[in-house]
Amino acid sequence: MAVDTDLEDATQTTVYIPFNDSDSDAAPSSLFPERDFPQGCQLRFQACRTAWDKCLKRMQELIHSLHAPVVENVIEQVKKSYTDELPGLPYPELPVVSVTSSGTSSSLFDEISSRLEESTDELFEDSNDHFVTHVFPSNCPNIAGAMKTVVSGFVSRSPTGGQDVKRKPSTSLAAYDIALLEAWYRAVCDARVNRHNRARLVIILHDFEQLEPQVVQDMFEICSSYIPRLPLVFILALSSPPSPSYIRATYPHSMLALLRVRDCPFPPAEQSLHNILLETFFDTIFEPEVMMGPTTIDFAVEFFTRHSSSFDGLLSILQLTHMKHFEEPLSILTPAELPGQSKDAAKMLLMPDAFPFLDALFSRVHESTLITPVEHATCWRSATVESLLSLVETARHTFRTRAKLLRVAFRLVLRVREFMLAHGYKTAQGDHTVPDLMSLALRGRLGSVYGYLCSMVRKLPPAQLEDFVRAVRDFFEDVPKDVRAEEDEVISRVDTAYKMLGRDTSAQDISGPLGNWLSDYFKLRIVALEDTPLWDIWYTGSTPFPSELINPSPRASILAGLIHPQDYVSPGQRSGDDEDDDLPDISILFKGYLESAKMINVYDWFESFAVVLEARKRRMGKNGTRDGAHGNSGTPLRQKGKQKQVEVEVMGEDAGEDEEEWHMEVQARFIRALQELDYLGFIKHTGRKADHVMRTVFDSPE
Repeated sequence: MAVDTDLEDATQTTVYIPFNDSDSDAAPSSLFPERDFPQGCQLRFQACRTAWDKCLKRMQELIHSLHAPVVENVIEQVKKSYTDELPGLPYPELPVVSVTSSGTSSSLFDEISSRLEESTDELFEDSNDHFVTHVFPSNCPNIAGAMKTVVSGFVSRSPTGGQDVKRKPSTSLAAYDIALLEAWYRAVCDARVNRHNRARLVIILHDFEQLEPQVVQDMFEICSSYIPRLPLVFILALSSPPSPSYIRATYPHSMLALLRVRDCPFPPAEQSLHNILLETFFDTIFEPEVMMGPTTIDFAVEFFTRHSSSFDGLLSILQLTHMKHFEEPLSILTPAELPGQSKDAAKMLLMPDAFPFLDALFSRVHESTLITPVEHATCWRSATVESLLSLVETARHTFRTRAKLLRVAFRLVLRVREFMLAHGYKTAQGDHTVPDLMSLALRGRLGSVYGYLCSMVRKLPPAQLEDFVRAVRDFFEDVPKDVRAEEDEVISRVDTAYKMLGRDTSAQDISGPLGNWLSDYFKLRIVALEDTPLWDIWYTGSTPFPSELINPSPRASILAGLIHPQDYVSPGQRSGDDEDDDLPDISILFKGYLESAKMINVYDWFESFAVVLEARKRRMGKNGTRDGAHGNSGTPLRQKGKQKQVEVEVMGEDAGEDEEEWHMEVQARFIRALQELDYLGFIKHTGRKADHVMRTVFDSPE
């Protein structure tokens, strides 16, 4: 009750809601209760988390491998910033390292910061060579704020490496005075006995393009005047392409002359995206728990190239895809064992609550190719939970094997394509990117691509044919052993072609059959995964990506919520015959808003609002009277004249008080609903007419 009181109190700016253990025990509701069991949501959540953790770990390793060369380059530039200098300069230059971070993850600069602060050197036994502070555009409204952020980011630390210290403003220099930073740095050098001045003061400027150029120019001029007394190094986080250079196009030559800029560009964003998708979902060794379908890959590439070139956005898209996939009750069978119920899976499915799920699984199994048509009439009689789970395990093995062989065949297509491009066959590039080829392979429509490549193989000259056969042979030597066992036939044919190269055999006699073998191999392996039984348990297929979750339309959602609020409270249901009985006050007011002109008379608006509430009150009163009549079967006693007159007067006074309270309630509810519409931005007050407001939304809500 205290929480409810605080929430209704307009003077409270913050309300603390204590945690209740009973809230965490409530099982979430299923979207498909007709074919789910009570523990289904919790078990699918565990399975989803396990599958996503495996995919996330793989992608983070790939992103880290992309970051590693850039991080090493930045660390090297910082270390030699005051040792690798040109002699004879009229004044020392301020070291600046620009990092083009477009398309990378936000963890890049965290890795750089941790490497700089945690670097060790056994020769000098120094465990903290450099100090790092971060500066964001919101910290730099003017030069005073920028310098205060830079200085405070360093001097708040203890020179001896202990706990951070707080200085009294009355006993120290101003927080934005760089002389305070100089005094702090001298104390650091004295405490660490740093005779070689190896410690660097590194300042990372995030979102450099958003910083005010004049503020940055003043900050660089101030810092350059303290070089080399303060070994400052600036790292600029740029999102613009390295050419043309944003720094040289924005800042004057007089300021650039003070800087020594070194560029550390990140690999092209699209190329990095292609590598991550390829090594995550089409690697010959790594096997994801849930295989992404072509629609998800197409959406991820489009979102990355058109909206946000960030790996963080890519991770969010794939995480949402996993969550969407595990909404389906049968997705609980994605792992080899049910999460948390590995030993008692059959017993759990025999519980009465699990019968809807078991019935749905039974129907799917009997509709698939796991059971031959001849056995359909008799197999259901002897079906048990163990036999169903055994058939699911068979379907899992079939799907995993087919998906693995498809990935291997796809990588061989890319290897052939790369070989042709390396030898000058530019037509092998085609109009398709690597993600396009992934989508075509998953749909089983890659025939035109590998057909053209195989026709090029048939025309290879002897010198290139030998290199090609050796490349294909090396490719199959690197695949896992189980794949080599499955592809023994094609591997033996490649070995035969390799042995024939040493004989007096014409190139045409080798390249022709080899091209045909490869074409037959690709045709056999690169097929749509939807052909396998129960494929939707381990594969997202052509399921549309829920783009509204990552790119929502708040305007349309607000309009839909105001017009049809019942759809958000109880989807597809109506509790009364008249839909106005279920509308909240703001929806009633919004219906009048849509029917009005540009200017709305507030008093007329209130009158129409009151009419709706009065009609609702009368309907509720009639229902209550009718219910009361059914509930009271006794005959009322007749009252005498004087006593009857007194009771009528009392009832009239009570009715008058109730009517007055009702009018006050209607006015309060109208004001509250009006303020909510004002808060949402639907009305605008005007000084011309005090009793009128102006509409701000005129488009059709349909």
